[in-house]
Amino acid sequence: MDKRLERARSFLKGLDAILLVSRSNVRYLSGYTGTDAVYVCLQDKDYLFVDARNTLQAKDETKACVVEVSRRWEDIRDVLVEEDVRSLGIESNVLDVDSFIRMKDLFRGIEMTPLGGQLKHMRDLKDEREVACIQEAARISEEALEHVLQQGLVGRTEAEVAFDLEVGMRRRGADAVSFELIVASGPRSAMPHGTASSRVIGKDEVVIIDFGCIYRGYCSDQTVTVLTGRPPDGFEEVYRAVDEARLRALKAVTPGMRASDMDRIARGHLGSRGLDTFFGHGLGHGVGMEVHESPTISSVSEDTLEEGMVFTVEPGVYLPGRFGVRLEDMAVVSDSSCKLLTNIDKGIVRIIDRE
Repeated sequence: MDKRLERARSFLKGLDAILLVSRSNVRYLSGYTGTDAVYVCLQDKDYLFVDARNTLQAKDETKACVVEVSRRWEDIRDVLVEEDVRSLGIESNVLDVDSFIRMKDLFRGIEMTPLGGQLKHMRDLKDEREVACIQEAARISEEALEHVLQQGLVGRTEAEVAFDLEVGMRRRGADAVSFELIVASGPRSAMPHGTASSRVIGKDEVVIIDFGCIYRGYCSDQTVTVLTGRPPDGFEEVYRAVDEARLRALKAVTPGMRASDMDRIARGHLGSRGLDTFFGHGLGHGVGMEVHESPTISSVSEDTLEEGMVFTVEPGVYLPGRFGVRLEDMAVVSDSSCKLLTNIDKGIVRIIDRE
């Protein structure tokens, strides 16, 4: 926790304090796992502001000075004035407009500086414990998926499959799912974010399953594409191209590499197969206490990969009215390349419900 506070204080740079409201950053710096908290970090101390519902939990979980508030912004202002705070960095990419207007009215004499663009990088580099939690989240979700696939897919709705997968993850120790699970079958597999519907999965169809869970506050994210019998025309060629794009991007990873170059490598390979126009999203994203965080891996990303960053690689091809293929892994940047945190072999097309 001390190293995390050092990292947070590196953002002060001429400011007296930083105020955070996002649940992830509050937990990251204070250890408090509850909701409805505001965290203020000064050069030599830190405060956690909660209401009466959360005081006992906060005092049990954090070393920060816990202040119980009845009027949130007025009580925070009083502490800031007491600490002679005259310049305050704010989490501008998260703070809602109503709260900002209230703060602006109350915090007179305190200059507020937006730090949203900088603070989003605070959690970029994961330590060994964080990586272990992400890896365990991946293992839990994979075990749950394996159990679901063993029960078969044909004749079940996408929503039923998603529900069973979520229950399986929770039974194996997950805190929650890390996002709304995607189960998209048949023509719906051409929808990159085809959340589970009431559609019944049939024979000889493509099924994309994008799944993940949260373990001790850390997320996993992974996608598999399976068949329920014979592949549709062109599927094998598309699957092979997507898999090759995934592997090429992963193999290229080195610290100091531009994230946009990873996207370029994968997208270029799909382009050599005439499929790049069917790949409409970025190659990947960071994963940690949130399932989508820094770094961004896309053609327009300005991020650079550094040792300790955890990210996804998820090339996809989506053919409207026909089918889609997406293959997604998580990896962590090492001192010279990267290490996979997911374990499912995506080089083999898995057939479920083979007759």
